[in-house]
Amino acid sequence: MTPLMRKDAAPPSLATFCHEPPKTSSTRQQPMETDLQTVPKRATNCCNRHLSRLVSQEQIFEIKSPHMESVPSPDIIPPFPDFLKNQKLLRSHVAALRLETDLYPLRLVLSRLMSHPTHNRKGIFNQPVDPVALGLLDYDQIVRRPMDLGTVKRRLYAIAYRCREEAIQDIRLVFTNAIKYNSPLNPVHISARELLSYFDRYCQSLDPPVSHLTTSAQNSKSSVEGVSSSSSTVDASTSLRSQMAFGDSTSKKPVEVETACSHASNKGDGIPSPLSIQKEGNVSSDGNSFVASPFDSLQNQSFCPEPRIHFSQRRAPPRSLGSTHICYQCEGRTCSVCLQGCLQHEPALLVCSGAQCAGSRIRKSAMYFTTRDGSHQICDRCFVALPSTVPSFMQSENCRYKQDLLRRKNNEEIAEEWVTCSECTGAVHVICAMHNGYAHDRSQYKCHDCRSMGEGIDDLMASAETDNSQDDRIYTFVSGTEAPVPLENFRDADDQVIDSSSLKECPISIFIEEKIRNIMSHLVNAGKTLTARVISDCDRTFSVPKSVRRYFRMSDDTNRHPVVPPASVEYRQKAIVVFQKIDGLDVCVFCMYVQEYDGENPNENRVYIAYIDSVDYFRPRELRTQVFHEILVAYLATARERGYSRAHIWACPPSRGNCFVFWNHPISQRVPTADRLQAWYHSALSRGIDAGVVVDVKSLYESDFEKQLTELSKESSISNDCHCSSHTSDRMLCPPLIDGDFWIEEAVRVHQAASDRNLRARCSTEICVWNVGNKSMSNLNPCPAVQVAALLKDRIMTHPSSVPFRRPVNAAALKLRDYHKIVKTPMDLGTIYSRCILGEYQELRDVVHDVNLMVINAKKFNPPGHIVNSMATEVLNLFDKELNALTMGWGTSRKENSWQAYKTMSMSLNVTLESYVPEASSEHILGQGAVVIEDDRSSDGSRSQSSSSASESSHADIEKATADANSTLGRALPKPVELLDLHADGVEAVMQKMVGEDVWLLNKKRCYASPKTLTTSISIKRKHRSSPCGPEAREPAAKKLRQTWLCEEVGLSVRKMRTSLFSLTLSPPDILSTIEEQKLAAYKAYVTSYKPVSGVRTEVRSCVADTRSALLELSQFRNFEFGTLRKAKYSTSMLLYHIRYANAPGGVPVCTTCGETIKEVRWHKAKPMDEFKKSLDHRQGGGLLNASIQPCCLTREDLCAACYEPRQSEEAFIPIPVSLKPASPETI
Repeated sequence: MTPLMRKDAAPPSLATFCHEPPKTSSTRQQPMETDLQTVPKRATNCCNRHLSRLVSQEQIFEIKSPHMESVPSPDIIPPFPDFLKNQKLLRSHVAALRLETDLYPLRLVLSRLMSHPTHNRKGIFNQPVDPVALGLLDYDQIVRRPMDLGTVKRRLYAIAYRCREEAIQDIRLVFTNAIKYNSPLNPVHISARELLSYFDRYCQSLDPPVSHLTTSAQNSKSSVEGVSSSSSTVDASTSLRSQMAFGDSTSKKPVEVETACSHASNKGDGIPSPLSIQKEGNVSSDGNSFVASPFDSLQNQSFCPEPRIHFSQRRAPPRSLGSTHICYQCEGRTCSVCLQGCLQHEPALLVCSGAQCAGSRIRKSAMYFTTRDGSHQICDRCFVALPSTVPSFMQSENCRYKQDLLRRKNNEEIAEEWVTCSECTGAVHVICAMHNGYAHDRSQYKCHDCRSMGEGIDDLMASAETDNSQDDRIYTFVSGTEAPVPLENFRDADDQVIDSSSLKECPISIFIEEKIRNIMSHLVNAGKTLTARVISDCDRTFSVPKSVRRYFRMSDDTNRHPVVPPASVEYRQKAIVVFQKIDGLDVCVFCMYVQEYDGENPNENRVYIAYIDSVDYFRPRELRTQVFHEILVAYLATARERGYSRAHIWACPPSRGNCFVFWNHPISQRVPTADRLQAWYHSALSRGIDAGVVVDVKSLYESDFEKQLTELSKESSISNDCHCSSHTSDRMLCPPLIDGDFWIEEAVRVHQAASDRNLRARCSTEICVWNVGNKSMSNLNPCPAVQVAALLKDRIMTHPSSVPFRRPVNAAALKLRDYHKIVKTPMDLGTIYSRCILGEYQELRDVVHDVNLMVINAKKFNPPGHIVNSMATEVLNLFDKELNALTMGWGTSRKENSWQAYKTMSMSLNVTLESYVPEASSEHILGQGAVVIEDDRSSDGSRSQSSSSASESSHADIEKATADANSTLGRALPKPVELLDLHADGVEAVMQKMVGEDVWLLNKKRCYASPKTLTTSISIKRKHRSSPCGPEAREPAAKKLRQTWLCEEVGLSVRKMRTSLFSLTLSPPDILSTIEEQKLAAYKAYVTSYKPVSGVRTEVRSCVADTRSALLELSQFRNFEFGTLRKAKYSTSMLLYHIRYANAPGGVPVCTTCGETIKEVRWHKAKPMDEFKKSLDHRQGGGLLNASIQPCCLTREDLCAACYEPRQSEEAFIPIPVSLKPASPETI
């Protein structure tokens, strides 16, 4: 067992932990040095404290089984095994990285060929040719080896080609087959010739494969004194490019040119077979033999020759032959593993929270504004429309106003880190070396050139062609082949690794793993490359928003009366992950977060599929969708077995550039549209119905909204006709309270929008014309809440003394620095009016309490004699006077403080006055000093023609508007749709169940009424029913004359989104039909192998994976990306390390100045790459003469709040929220 750090070895230097390569000898170019004086002294102490924790693996524990039960002490750094210590795995790793580098440039041109707008518009080259369907009887005789771009794409993305030239030959074969079979005047022949010409020009511009650069560097003669071998490399590259140049495709006969991977004697159609490409040698034009793939290059290399020139000493970069790149990280070097130069990471994700962008990603090099806690960002466009007081969801203790936002620029660029070999001083990417800087000693690192490489890579893959036996061994896919290989060919039995098998199993993971392996059973040993695990299983709670608790109610079985929803809801969250072994290493290909609710109604026995994310590396590619469907169905089956009867899904695709779980997906993996994602779930649920797991499928609108909204409309119509108070429709029964569900977020959004709109009822500088006159009580709305709101808006807020109280106090604009320290609960007339008109107050005395609170705050902050203090007294006296006059009109005989008789009057929008005072009496009462405003924009609460019907039109008129919209379009109503059987008709039946009565959603040509037409028709009818000058024509306040206004608005939004909100039934009905009995039998056969563990369940806690935001946060903090397979292997290994060890270093951000753990907010210094790029002077022959590199501090700067205080003026620091916390001993 190799120790993590030798006991007698000296501790590594500070530069080792500050991401600085060590200094080299005089035999090579000196890299740039770091001025240690620029490193803070406390950072040195922090690094020394980490060094003291480095111990050997023998001092911690010895791995004896896949389930590592012992846990290291928090004071000891857990070991991170050296994956590449095994020579077999090392050879596979190096060959796979170089092969991925070679094949990656072909993805772009393949995508362009498959989507060419002119010559491949109908995708004729994307699918295999079907000679039988097309009647091409002689096709098989002329075309010896059929090929299509779809097959090439599948093999290219699976890295199944052994070299780039093999993939080029297959792409050319697609077009040469079409040219050979079709006549020259045939459109297919012409299109194929044009696409072949385009592809040939693209190939000429490609850089040479890295395998050829490897051989060229070995054959070059260079001295050890640091002389660059770039000239010989350029000559070799030029020779290779001349070999790859294809003939002119415009000639009459296709020119068959031998590429670097083609065989001398071509057969039949001029395309060599893969067998000849893989087994026979290749000869260049000058007679020198070279290899065709990275596997052959590694087999033929003579490693560690004396003397030798390391790849990092070559200054000619493989990606560009014209200019040399150099920066503070790469120093112009080339990685000896992947043979690439400087590579970049993706910077932290910045998403705009503004209303106009709707969650879009902030583009690079753009200015943006961020809150001081880093939780929200606003782009320039949304910042202009932002009010002076930021929305409530963005407010915090240090950020209340627009001017409190920090202005930053999204220009950060992060280069990959490097590690230097301790023997040859060669440089390797940290990702390529699978190096963990927090657990490995950089001073002891050895590159692959300095290790004995052992046997050839072809010997490791020999069993893939011959061994098709079924056994219990673990298998792995290998780059360059499509058949799995036994893992023991790459790893010895005593190798110490932290892979997916080291995580604990549970009945759910065992069952899911069995099901997905059964899907791949027809492919020999392919299913044994998969591993399923539950990496997190913990209890969580979420707070129910106040708006939901105000406007919704829950049924209580004990007293049969509606009750207020709870303030918080508890649930159990699981994270299910599927790994696949590729090149001997685990790659995380699928992740699903689920929530399980065991609470009381309405959350009784429900599960929620919160997030599903995947990366495009699953092999074989054609089974990817089918396997992912099976994971979802298998989990629903386990949930049904554990007693859950309902399941909910929100099919919501991420915004472009955003991520759910995995950070930075591959560029080739497109973000699914809403329609594609819904179709994916339709297919998955169809599979669940066939297996008997899913009993019924509905939309959330149909299961929880439609029936209640219909009943509310009927009750409202009866109550308005009778002119009596209504308590039956006071609140709507609450749908399931699920964390992150659409309807909850929509309720918060609608309520916030209505509050902001009503808050601007009166402008702070509005001037009105005043007259004194009489007002009839019969013209007022019978609802007391609306009358009080009209009193505030028209009689109080229009008074000159109310100007300072119309809006919330903007302490930043008024420079009142200590306002929020003195006034703990701010209040203003606009907020009181908004709450009153929205029905948020329970009783009349609550309204009076808030008015008194506003006056108390004004007098508390402003001393006696101040004008605001005096104006507050005037407003309070005016409010008491007007309120007494209003309540006397309600029927009281008291003349002073008459509102006290009605202090318990309900402020619900459904409550109306049951008796009216005679009109003469009311005129006499309201005429004594009452104020009437001649302002056609004001609202006095008077009844309009639409007041009684506008409230229920938002739901009841929608069916009538559908017919009107269809007649407007000049089309007759469609014929009744034939009902499909959910148990027999598959995907189409699921789609029909989701749309319900809104059949127009099934027609993509919009022959029925569309939502836009529907909304426009309803709004036009409302406008015509309203008075031309009335407030209903300008303000939506008339729609909200019922207490259930929020429920109706949310219900309409849920109806528009009904195809994305799935509500599944898992439990069968009491009475079964014949087909339902068959499905029940199929379900019992499906779950036969599931063996739940009875007794007390055990939690699986992980501070990294307990929430998907924490997992994504760690990935962004440590640059664990999945953009390429190379990065996905490294990221998966690092995540497994942090999941296995809760307190492993690097999982929680630490301040680089004081060394303390950062909490809440991390102030990260964004460094643009332009600040560190340096120019180079070259000799005439291409050699390196000088590099103007200045010493600079290379340390990554992440500060805590205390250390950031003295550096607040620096705009380079950006706030990033921190949710990662060190694991408690109980969690460990």
